[in-house]
Amino acid sequence: MTAQTYHLKLQAQGRVVVPGDVRGELGVSEGDELILVKEKYGYHLTSRRQLAQALYGSLQKSAEEERDLTQELLDERRAEIEGKGW
Repeated sequence: MTAQTYHLKLQAQGRVVVPGDVRGELGVSEGDELILVKEKYGYHLTSRRQLAQALYGSLQKSAEEERDLTQELLDERRAEIEGKGW
């Protein structure tokens, strides 16, 4: 994806017009809520849907991470018990 720059003009009462193609990419229309996220080097404008998708994607496990930590803990405890002869 190539970077695209938009020059926006601050209007009365702090209003900014979001270009139509950006609204389309965000999947928003008049009255929808946008989220402005402060980041280290600036701000990021997104929609609730895109933010939720990004967060959900960051929480998904990759194939290598498919672990059942509960089962691993139970297996370790059983091995400890068997090793002590209880």
